[in-house]
Amino acid sequence: MKFLLPSQTSSSRGIAFLRIVFGGLLLVHGVQKLLAGQPAFEATIAAMGVQKAELMSWLVIWGETGLGALLVLGALTRVAGFLAALMYAGIWFVTESGKPLLSDSPGINAELLILYIALALAFAFIGSGAVSLDRRLFAGKPARKSRR
Repeated sequence: MKFLLPSQTSSSRGIAFLRIVFGGLLLVHGVQKLLAGQPAFEATIAAMGVQKAELMSWLVIWGETGLGALLVLGALTRVAGFLAALMYAGIWFVTESGKPLLSDSPGINAELLILYIALALAFAFIGSGAVSLDRRLFAGKPARKSRR
């Protein structure tokens, strides 16, 4: 029954595993867009009616690539998680605004975006877990006392 009450070590490893997989997915999304060429992605989002498509395409490409790399490395994890949540919330707002969450087709509209926002926010709250640059750089630093 010990398995049902995981240790702090196993929980930290689980968090690190999720962080690396999630960061890797973001990184792959960004690199794919970069390799296909920014103009192609710009045209895609311009066709959706996105204003300032050139700027937005670069923000998404570098956001996914840079934030994904930070998450994989476990560097500035809380900041990267928060920024990724903002980025995907913005994408959700622009691409899914006005659409119902449930429709006649199976599944939930924008479920991948919802999952990405939830994961990114989770990392903003819980941090990097084991095996991270954050832990390596900031381990042993005294925590700030909270004022209550």
